Amino acid sequence: MKKTALLAILVLALGGASLEAGSAVAGNVAGIETEIERTIVRFTAVYDGEIGGRWNCVGFRISNKSLTRDTEQCIFTDLSSMPPGTYVGNPYYRVNGLSYHWFSDYDGVFATHVRLIITDNGDGTGHADVEAYY
Repeated sequence: MKKTALLAILVLALGGASLEAGSAVAGNVAGIETEIERTIVRFTAVYDGEIGGRWNCVGFRISNKSLTRDTEQCIFTDLSSMPPGTYVGNPYYRVNGLSYHWFSDYDGVFATHVRLIITDNGDGTGHADVEAYY
């Protein structure tokens, strides 16, 4: 099931990078219009992590004037060092009693906030659903 979900994400991700713009109108009379421009870049990363063993990730960098965010899906090899659960860091998160800091898989920047949801794939590997802000 998780491999199917990851495959679906990969298929959706084939679009690469895009620049999107839109406008919103608030109120009937005010006519306030704001332009929202954001950049979306697809990235992949394969590396040996401090915990979790070997990581293989596919994600998106989403940025605009007010925020920069990465969302990604990862498969990793060492579930014992990164057990199933939800880990939240502002910026540090704790796993097995130790503190860790998330670095962007896109450009290596320290995250100011990270949320990792770790699940067991049932084959000895783990799956990480990652959302990080910079």
